Amino acid sequence: MTTVVLVHGAFHDGWCWELVRQELDQRGVPNQALDLPFTGLAGDAEAVGTLLDAIDEPVVLMGHSYGGMVISRAASGRDDVAHLVYLCAVQVGEDVDLATAMTTSDELMGSLVHGDDGAMSVDPAVAPAVFYHDCDDELTATAVGHLRGMGFGVIQDDDARPPAAWKQIESTYVVCTDDQPIAPESQRKMATNAQHVVEGDTSHSPMLSRPELVADLLADLAAKTTKAGTP
Repeated sequence: MTTVVLVHGAFHDGWCWELVRQELDQRGVPNQALDLPFTGLAGDAEAVGTLLDAIDEPVVLMGHSYGGMVISRAASGRDDVAHLVYLCAVQVGEDVDLATAMTTSDELMGSLVHGDDGAMSVDPAVAPAVFYHDCDDELTATAVGHLRGMGFGVIQDDDARPPAAWKQIESTYVVCTDDQPIAPESQRKMATNAQHVVEGDTSHSPMLSRPELVADLLADLAAKTTKAGTP
């Protein structure tokens, strides 16, 4: 049976998938998530690879936002990842400059707080409007409480990168049309790298505001992958 693996984006942790995982559990779909170490793109991809190594079944691998870069690297060269899903995520080639590939909002950039230790975080007073404007207040407060700092160099990791996995593995891009951090037009541009594209009228955090929609997509892909692998 196919397992769904969920990879969060920048500043978040594995908790952000909790509602999606509950929905997948109700649908009988095996699923796992992890906390990225934020040690750099290579280290984050290695952490995902370690999780994939421990799973015996085929995998549908979803990345959110920065997590798209992580899954593109983590799945490269593997034959156990059956499908990649980019949830308002970065889906670009290994040699593409992010500054030219996508447009990020001034609100997000203005919300970043740089610590004395070199880490950066999102101002919790601004985070609700940036990430969670279509979530209720209680859920938003919990989500803000889970936000983490990360080193400035994590996203701009300059290590030699393997070919992006979506060049060999079938992929789906989910465009979030009410996204604030990553402009929908940038998402649609990146989505041209995927074989399948769907759109939803959600914020940057559909895994919290519309977890049933995310779970429906993942359950459908997992069922198709399981069926395809059945003799």
